[in-house]
Amino acid sequence: MAGHKYVQVRDHLLRRVQSLPVGERLPAEGTLCSEYDVSRITLRRAVDELVQDGYLVREHGRGTFVSHPRYNLKHRERFVNEVTGFHTQLTRQGHTVTSRVTEQRSERAGSRLAAALGVSPAASVIRLERLRSVNGTVHHLAESYVDEDRFPDVLTSDFTSSSLYAHLRARHDVLLVRNEIVVGLHRCDAREAELLEVAEDTPLLLATSRVFEPGQKPVIFGTSKFLPHAAELSFDIVADSD
Repeated sequence: MAGHKYVQVRDHLLRRVQSLPVGERLPAEGTLCSEYDVSRITLRRAVDELVQDGYLVREHGRGTFVSHPRYNLKHRERFVNEVTGFHTQLTRQGHTVTSRVTEQRSERAGSRLAAALGVSPAASVIRLERLRSVNGTVHHLAESYVDEDRFPDVLTSDFTSSSLYAHLRARHDVLLVRNEIVVGLHRCDAREAELLEVAEDTPLLLATSRVFEPGQKPVIFGTSKFLPHAAELSFDIVADSD
């Protein structure tokens, strides 16, 4: 619940900050804590992220002030206490996210995808590949797989300006509760280089993920290949309270 509350405060503060002129001072920390009915720790986490993204700046002894958002710097995908997906995260931050669907087809799962999605190797899966852009600039190449028997409409739906995560929630009432992520490096091949507008063999930041619903059932398996100069990943590790 604390993590969820912090996300709510962060998102509300972001909307509030975007409506204020640059240089406007935020109310004192104690005032904001009372207004949002949260602890100082929760408030600071929300403010810290807006400072990191350039929406706010702290000046020692003076306070926290509205700043220019860093649209020209790296766009961060966060993996915190909620599973929302890239499109929702960046849209909440005020960015325009668009996708060009480069592949949307059915294929046999095979052993690797079968193990990742908990289906038979003979099952059909849908491969959805999208070239994602932020504010008109190419950001990363995303590849997602889902079970075709369960989600057949993913094969024909339009994902140009919508989220796969949101689609599964709205059309199939799927609750996504955990994202298992492995991060590494990947050198792009000729096709990836052409899509991402970089030289072949350029090193990319590779995030491989499995997204689960309650009961530990995997729903989505995929990879995201990020341009290091345009993107970064942020993880928030919170210990269990037990």
